[in-house]
Parts: sequence; C-alpha cells; structure tokens
Amino acid sequence: MQNTYFHRLYQHSKTLFWSVVIFCGMTLLLTFAGHQITPFFLWGMFSEKEHIRKTHEVIEIRLNGETFNYTQELIDANRHLVTGSIFYYDKMKKNEDTDPTRTFFQEKLGNNYTKIKPTLERITNDKAQYEAFQAWLMRYLERSTQHEIKTLDVNMQTWAYEESGQLNLINTKPIFTINDK
Repeated sequence: MQNTYFHRLYQHSKTLFWSVVIFCGMTLLLTFAGHQITPFFLWGMFSEKEHIRKTHEVIEIRLNGETFNYTQELIDANRHLVTGSIFYYDKMKKNEDTDPTRTFFQEKLGNNYTKIKPTLERITNDKAQYEAFQAWLMRYLERSTQHEIKTLDVNMQTWAYEESGQLNLINTKPIFTINDK
C-alpha cells in the first residue's frame, strides 16, 4: 500500500494529491454523465457505432469527355485533395452555398454562436471561395495531369451492393460542368 502512486503523491504534496484526485473524480463523474471534457477526453470520436451503408457515393471526373481515373493518375496526396475538396464543395452546395462548419457551430452553440462568428468567418469558406472552386479545380487538374482541359464534368455517383454481392450504379448526379475552352 505504501508504494502506490497515490500514497507517494500524498506524501510528496497534499495539494497536488487532492488536485489529481479531484481531477480524476470530476473526469469520471462528467464522463458517466455523458459530457466530454477537454480536448484530451473526447471519447465519442472513438466509440461511435459504424452503421453499414446501403449506398456509397463515388466521384466521377470527366476530362474532355473521357472518364478520368484519378485513383491511377494522381498521387495519393493530390487524389485526396481533389476528392476531399469536391465532397466538401458538394456539401456546401447542398447547404445553400454556406460552409457546413458554420452550420455545425450554429446548431451546436445556439445563441453563443455570435461569440465565435467573426473567427469562423475568417477561417471557413465564403461564397467567393465557393464560386472560385470550379476554376481552381480545373487549373489544379491541368497541372496535375499536364494536359490541357477543355471540358470538366464532375458527377456524384451512387452505388449499391445487391444481396448477391454485385455492385450496381444507382444514379449519377451532376455537381458541375465547365466548358471553358
């Protein structure tokens, strides 16, 4: 009993001992109450149940009328930048051209949103950046592929597995088209 951490801490500093005990106790109490405290104890990000999805969305990019196989043609970093930004652009499009991060904080914070609104407006996308995305993507793909692009079509495909395991295309929704040159 005398070699335990808490016993040695108590002998070293009673103030530090009680600080650690109160911190541990409050952490346990708040965790069991369902509250997540401090950036170090966000258990929910690791414990959410992953549900099996019936459909999967896949980005289709067509350059000059031909399907662009970005999984083969782009290095990982470029591919993730392209697909991630297209998914985010589509989320903004569905959110009335408003950055989903702003909407998330508005819903989460309610009336307290006004306190962080100026900061969020500086660090999130606005309408001008949203509108500039298409031209940026076209330039980025031209540089990445080292080919001139006259037309760019970006579509969201929805795929689903049948019970037999066959993968089927359910639908294709256009995100945007550029006929620039």
